[in-house]
Amino acid sequence: MKLGYLMPLSVETILTARKLGYDAVEAGAGWLDKPGLAQIESALPELKAALAEQRISINAVAIYGGAVEVPAAEAIAYYERAIKVARALDCSVVAGMTGRVNSLTVDENLPLFKERFEPIAKIAADNGVRLALEPWPGNVQGHGPYRWTNLATTPELWDRLFEITPNPALGLEYDPSHLAWQGIDYVQVIKDYVKRIHHIHAKDIVIDQTKLKRVGVHGRGWWRFVLPGLGQINWAELFTPLKAAGYNGNMSVEHEDNAYLKERWNEGLAIGLKTLRPLVDAY
Repeated sequence: MKLGYLMPLSVETILTARKLGYDAVEAGAGWLDKPGLAQIESALPELKAALAEQRISINAVAIYGGAVEVPAAEAIAYYERAIKVARALDCSVVAGMTGRVNSLTVDENLPLFKERFEPIAKIAADNGVRLALEPWPGNVQGHGPYRWTNLATTPELWDRLFEITPNPALGLEYDPSHLAWQGIDYVQVIKDYVKRIHHIHAKDIVIDQTKLKRVGVHGRGWWRFVLPGLGQINWAELFTPLKAAGYNGNMSVEHEDNAYLKERWNEGLAIGLKTLRPLVDAY
């Protein structure tokens, strides 16, 4: 297992990974309507040279945004570009989200998902790439207005997505933080879905039970993301079923801890590394 961190890919990001002691970078390529993927494409020779010199690998190419919300041909073409970029970087995982049309029910969104991700999964499989869908629900707190950005948020919905698009190239980017605040057993999820877990986001969470009892699950401020080791996720417990089931993918710290921004950013990355490195090295 290689331990990386999620950031837009640049020579500076690669140098930081080496300086801090990471093995890899998850190349953040932005949203469907942002230029991140094009920036990587235009700088491929320079980036590949830096990766080789610093002995850093790319463990996933991350694209986000509403694949279900844009025309099918556009979504398929964008994912195909990301798959080609991944292969150019000797990477076998493209991570992302499904998107979701908020004016439609889940049932009404499912045909849109199938129309896009059935061909996307085939393109991925044909190129030796796996797709990893992150379980972030979107802006669904604060008593609304809600803005769902994803269908792949819970085990119930994963089953439905895999039923209509059974290609094994389609899977999950496991993230225990998104599961914990939804009340989902994040350890049991590994046991049930490890064959579909193609990448892991390492992000922790703090849940304020006192505030939750006042504002309810639709309120704001009762949970927040923190770096691995600073929250309630039991990382050692999480690694046990991964190892038992033979998970052979990689892991990336997703730094969304507001206490470690700007000049403290790398300090936060170092905290995540300190928490996870012994577990990864013993894996």
